[in-house]
Amino acid sequence: MSAPATPITSPVKSAGPSRRLLAGELPLRFALVAAAVCVCYLFEWHWLRWLTAEFNSRLDLLAGVHLQRISYDTVAYNGKVYKYVIACTFADVWCGAIPLLWSLRASVSRNLYLIAIFTVGLFAFNVVRLSISDVLFAAGLSWDLAHNVLSGVAYYLIWRWIWARRPWGQADADRVMATSPAAS
Repeated sequence: MSAPATPITSPVKSAGPSRRLLAGELPLRFALVAAAVCVCYLFEWHWLRWLTAEFNSRLDLLAGVHLQRISYDTVAYNGKVYKYVIACTFADVWCGAIPLLWSLRASVSRNLYLIAIFTVGLFAFNVVRLSISDVLFAAGLSWDLAHNVLSGVAYYLIWRWIWARRPWGQADADRVMATSPAAS
């Protein structure tokens, strides 16, 4: 004869604050990213377009690529004219990154410090990206490969860096994963 069946009980796991935080905070951050990028495109960013073109032209010159400045945001190379638009400055990337980088657990001064460091790093990264694409293009690679593919790689690398930081709660995400039914 067999022993009577005994029910196996397990504690009911509630959707605690960490699961609710992750479930609500991440979609909110993504909505803020979209809003920030939309707001970014309401501005012309003349000063940043000039600065990006200036630094890119100077770095290109060091690499042996001679861009001819036509205006504050326009250059010519081998008879073709190129205009620096907002996407060339990564202003949209910067604006969209702020909601993802801002930590609700850190002080405002700590967040502003991070944004300042990110700003300088992103600007330098972007200028190097543009110069590498210019050198590749000058060497004979098509514009799609030299500029557009390299831009896609740059966007991916920035996203990976932001994802690795995950200030929206890595500890919360780890707890959610540990308490999810799939983790059992």
